[in-house]
Amino acid sequence: MQHLHQSMLNRRHVVAGAAATALLGVPALRAQEAWPNRTVTIVSPYPPGGTNDTVGRLVAEHLTRALGQSFIIDNRPGAAGVVGAATVVRAKPDGYTLLAGNNGAMIVQPVVKTPSPYDPVTQFTAIMKFVDAGQFIGVNADLPVKNVSELIALAKREPGKLNYSSSGIGSFGQFCGEYFKLLAGIDMVHIPSKGSAAAITELISGRIQVMIDPLVLSQISSGRVRVLATLNRERFVSYPQIPTIKESGGPDIDITGWFGLAGPAGLPQEIVRKIESACRNLMNEEVSKTLVGAGLKPNLLDSAAFSALVAADVKRYTDIKTRAHMQVE
Repeated sequence: MQHLHQSMLNRRHVVAGAAATALLGVPALRAQEAWPNRTVTIVSPYPPGGTNDTVGRLVAEHLTRALGQSFIIDNRPGAAGVVGAATVVRAKPDGYTLLAGNNGAMIVQPVVKTPSPYDPVTQFTAIMKFVDAGQFIGVNADLPVKNVSELIALAKREPGKLNYSSSGIGSFGQFCGEYFKLLAGIDMVHIPSKGSAAAITELISGRIQVMIDPLVLSQISSGRVRVLATLNRERFVSYPQIPTIKESGGPDIDITGWFGLAGPAGLPQEIVRKIESACRNLMNEEVSKTLVGAGLKPNLLDSAAFSALVAADVKRYTDIKTRAHMQVE
């Protein structure tokens, strides 16, 4: 009888223990299911005012409305995007620190810098790509050139006298500039700035003469910048008057930027899918109009397709770096 009583007590302890364990597991389970249950920080690795910042803020505003929790932009500029991107690489993969990134910070920097600051394929979770960015060649309006052919001719007559700017050392703007120099057979001096907004100010002032960046489009109406061409094989839909670089007498180049959302490696797929679902209707008419006006083309890619693009870009840009002899310490 005593043995039976002891057995019943043991059984009660087991059941009670199992129930307690289940109850203890409920908050953790609910916390995971409830993501986001607090503010999410989206790191923009550039100063405010540039194209990356514009896209990041549109995405943050949309996710705030769609998921009922605050998504805020945290600008962490430095080293042409490396400082901010590395912050996300080191972050806990819990969905509360994300990256508003582009192929400058995520691809070009680790390709051209020695040592490489991070691995684009293994140290990020590619969540979603939102837009493609047409790359445009702009020159100070006082420069006596009307097309790319005349720009190349001027650079060949006065090698090393023309300056071009970008958002920083090893940036996508520098990458495009060096690729253009390679294929055109010219020499221009790279003068890095602290972000695209700072670079455009230098272009307007005349302290530099050339810039390759979507932001040059913002100065068309001012008359202070002349946009010569796009570095793509097709004209941009909202700026049909701007020729391709080949049509403007330059080399045949087709290079496109992109902007997307990423997280640290190991981000749970449940969070990735939740963001994907929330962003499917991001590109409404108002947002699309804003992006297209800034030289951007809405083009959503889900996590799988975005991951494949990252891997392909690493290979392509590594080849371009080798051909252009680009090396950034």
